[in-house]
This record gives sequence, C-alpha cells and structure tokens, in this order.
Amino acid sequence: MKRYDFHIHTEFSYDSRIKGVELLQKAIDLQYDEIAITEHLDLLPQELSIYGLPSLSRYCAYIAKLQRDFPAITLHCGIEIGDYHLVKEFAKPLIESFELFPILGSVHFLKDHTNVAILLSSPLTKAQVIDYYENNLRLVSECDIDVLAHLGVYKRYYTEAAPEDCVLPLITEIFRVMIQRNIALELNFSSLRKAYQSVIPEPQYIDLYRSLGGNLFSLGSDAHRIDHFGITRLAESLIGEHDTPIKRVVTK
Repeated sequence: MKRYDFHIHTEFSYDSRIKGVELLQKAIDLQYDEIAITEHLDLLPQELSIYGLPSLSRYCAYIAKLQRDFPAITLHCGIEIGDYHLVKEFAKPLIESFELFPILGSVHFLKDHTNVAILLSSPLTKAQVIDYYENNLRLVSECDIDVLAHLGVYKRYYTEAAPEDCVLPLITEIFRVMIQRNIALELNFSSLRKAYQSVIPEPQYIDLYRSLGGNLFSLGSDAHRIDHFGITRLAESLIGEHDTPIKRVVTK
C-alpha cells in the first residue's frame, strides 16, 4: 500500500506552523509516496474579517515551486473549503480557475456559530449534534468535493465516546450520498494526538460506510505542526485490501 497523507496545512494556513520545505523533507525521509497540502479556504464573514482572503494564485505558485524542488515525491495542490455549502456561490467561481486536488469539504461552524473544530467549553447538546450532521449532509449533497474531511470533528477533544444514536440515520444518509457522488471518506487521525484517542470517524462508522458499499478512502493527519505529520500506521491499518484510495478523476 502506498503511503500518503491528503490533509496537511502549511504556511499558507493561518493556524499552521509547518514550513513547506520541512514538510517535504520529512515526507521523503519517512518514505511517503504522495502527499497533498490542503490549505484552509475559510470564507464565512467572521473568518474573512479576521484572516482575510488568501491569494490562490500565490498559493498555487508556492506549491509549484515545492514540486520542482522535491521531484522525489508526488505533491498535490489541494484545498480545504470550510463550510462550503454556506459559501458556495462565492467559493465555486473562486476556485474554478485553479487545478486543485483534492478538494476537501469540512464543517466547522454550527448555525449558532459554535466552532466545532476547536476545544469546546462544554459537550455539544443533542440539537447541536443533529445540526452538525445535517450540515455535513448538505455539504456532500450540494458541493463538488473529493473528500469529506474529519466527520465527527467535534469529538476530537472529548475524553469518551459521545452518544450518537439519534443521528445514525443522518450519518447513514451522508454515506449513501457520498457513495452515489464518489466522495471519499477521510480517515482523520488528528484525534490520536488528543484525549479522544480514536480515528474519526470511528471504526464502527467505517464499517457502516463499507456495509453500504463505500470503498473510497482518504487518509489525513490534519497536521498543523511538523511533529504531527507522520502518525499514520493505525489509520493505514483500517484500510482494507478491497478499499480504494482517492483518485484524481472523480465523477460527481
């Protein structure tokens, strides 16, 4: 099996401390075959007001230079679009002029403006959990993405499993839509660096996805620091022999 990581943030993401050069050097040292840098494209008003609009032309030029400087490894120029379903009319024409792969879609904010990707002051309520998964269903149904990123991210800082029986039908529908639209399920192992100590989505959801006919996967460290890159063996072990890594050409 090829070693790859398709969810990494470097110096073009406001919250990352990784330099592109050090990432490529480490990836080669660890004998990776492919990686994708997937910088944040966060376009909600509260995000733009703080971080501004990144230059995609500068970003793609930055990736192109890294590709030239490190020919020993395949490097993809990807993007993570936060809450794509809420900013689609703005985001879609913004990215159409660039060759971006993979395009990750992720849910960061709830309708009450709770940011579920950071440490929460208290566990989500049942209504918030439902809202989170309803947003993920909208995302995979309405947006042209290659990968659904970090499904279940709100649990990343939890110390124990959250009750989710009430959203099992929603999660099942998310998977059905993903399979129909050839959207890969990301096995995100950022939680292994935190108290939760599980890949997200968890193994029982990976089994559910497979039972519905899903076999398209992507691995992602979601690294923002260089010491977070390379923790992949557990996630790799969850990929079965009949599973398919994400491919460049995906028919939506």
